[in-house]
Amino acid sequence: MPSQYPQIISNNKIDSILKRIRTAAKPEKLSQELLTTWGFTASNDRAMPRVLKALGFLSDSGEPTEYYDRLRDTHEWKRVLGERVRSTYSDLYAMDPAIHGASESEIKGAISRITGKDEETVRRYYLTFKALSSLADFDPAPSTSKSRKVDAEPATVTLEPTPAPPAAASASSIPLTSSIPHRKSEYHYNIQIHLPVTTDISVYNAIFKSLRENLGV
Repeated sequence: MPSQYPQIISNNKIDSILKRIRTAAKPEKLSQELLTTWGFTASNDRAMPRVLKALGFLSDSGEPTEYYDRLRDTHEWKRVLGERVRSTYSDLYAMDPAIHGASESEIKGAISRITGKDEETVRRYYLTFKALSSLADFDPAPSTSKSRKVDAEPATVTLEPTPAPPAAASASSIPLTSSIPHRKSEYHYNIQIHLPVTTDISVYNAIFKSLRENLGV
């Protein structure tokens, strides 16, 4: 159970100091003297390094941590601030995972039960907590394995020609097969003869005679 939470009386400077952290060069140490050179000369501003240490952005000796690097990222600072607020106030979030959205009386009541501090100290804890949480992003980080939309390639359809059905045999269509020997190879010919429609039988006789003489059928 924590004996105290971070606090700074001039909470309206928190946003301005975080903006300066994002625009200034990363220091070897963030101290009260550095804040003075940044233009934060009020005595209340001196408590800001302690707040940053409590949140994990600075080590105990004032050196920037890995979270400080993320705090300087214009796209990441709100999310890392939310992560650090959840960690620093983990006892509050154990009571209510969305405690930052609770009413003032509920948050103060929770802080009072956890810390056992007097009303004025609880009020200061509350004001700093609300100032920090109002700037933070508490939504879960998006998955690192982003789903990519892949356009489906159109299916290639190959149409095979459908063979025509075999013609029905008729009286005027007579297939003839002849095998003609040629040296050692044997060739097979399929010959289809279309006979003319006629009642003169001599025409058919002449055709078959010619086949026998020329093809040996």
